[in-house]
Amino acid sequence: MSHLIEEYAKNLGVVVSRPTLSEHYYPIDSKGYITIQTTKKFDSRNYEHWNVFLSLFKKYAPDIDVVHIGIKDDPEVKGVNLDLRGETTFKQMFYVLGGASLHVGIDSLCVHIASALDIPCVGLYSNMLSANSGPVWHKKSKYICIDSFKNGLKPSYSNTETPKTINNICPEDIAQSVLSLLGIENDLEKYETLNIGNRFLNHITEIIPDFSPKDSDYVDKLVNLRFDYGLLEESAHKWLSRKCNLMINKPLDLSLINQYQDNIVACTIFLGDHDFDEEYFSTLDSLGIKFTLISRYENKLSDLRLKFFDHTIEQYKIYKKKDLDFISDMCDNTLYYSNKTLISKNKKYYSKAAWKAGIEKTEDHQPIIDNKDFWEEVQHLNIYNYAEKKHSKHKKRK
Repeated sequence: MSHLIEEYAKNLGVVVSRPTLSEHYYPIDSKGYITIQTTKKFDSRNYEHWNVFLSLFKKYAPDIDVVHIGIKDDPEVKGVNLDLRGETTFKQMFYVLGGASLHVGIDSLCVHIASALDIPCVGLYSNMLSANSGPVWHKKSKYICIDSFKNGLKPSYSNTETPKTINNICPEDIAQSVLSLLGIENDLEKYETLNIGNRFLNHITEIIPDFSPKDSDYVDKLVNLRFDYGLLEESAHKWLSRKCNLMINKPLDLSLINQYQDNIVACTIFLGDHDFDEEYFSTLDSLGIKFTLISRYENKLSDLRLKFFDHTIEQYKIYKKKDLDFISDMCDNTLYYSNKTLISKNKKYYSKAAWKAGIEKTEDHQPIIDNKDFWEEVQHLNIYNYAEKKHSKHKKRK
């Protein structure tokens, strides 16, 4: 199949030529920047790992600003220097693009505008091949098209995909492409993504109420309280005085819940470790507490569902190392980064396994912790190798 623009031209009886663009000035206070565009119009093109790309790019190009362009509803990328989604007209957006050192984004309007303006660009392609819809007007500048890995399958040409193949594109490949077009040295050839969990997108802060917060801490934020990991009675009151989600695995004093019912947004109850009764759940209902019942134990699930017949009990998915398909690619230099921050006794940890091992959170990513607790949270983790390659890249996603 030829490029779409050739098909359009043939059917309309016209000749393909470079478009003439009309720009309107828009003030950009930056010594140098690149632009980025996301989308949720077509879910199959909604790349979910821009935050990882951004952290890699900023490591090697800290002085280059990242400007997010597009429409208001495009997904946010946290950490950009300037967010212009929905803030510009199309002509102003063309002006912003024209001043960029490079554009990176999904297969959409801005890739073609960058091409018409002869701006270097990196485009991500998933439900269509780049050969059919990539940029066509570049003259002096260069561009790189990254097609998602499909295990030999053809593009879906669909607005939705399950799973989304665009997430098979590794963030280090995007960062390396951008940096190479900008002429910036990097060692990302040493970086190899093994797995980015399907819950990694959003940052989560969990707090074990085993210490007392300062009066000004988390006052305006929703906090996730892990009462199932431990608590100090004198600290519970201070934490419950904030808007919170509760996670418990044994009955929490109902008088305490009653006292702070207006602050409790939801409650997750893990069944199987301690006894609960129907009266406890009825009291939560009467207090207007929304709660979810979950069992970590598959062998207890049937009995629990029979005991609490009128309630829905979900099974907690426990991931085990032996069931993961990237384990053979790990090495002594396999590291991880978590979207979770677990706080206990005013110290921060990347994971439950790190907390138990006493390994505090640092700015550097940390070696994996090969135990049950670590693999249970694998969907919250970005796991990668950082070492000289001894074999070709084997990209995987969960």
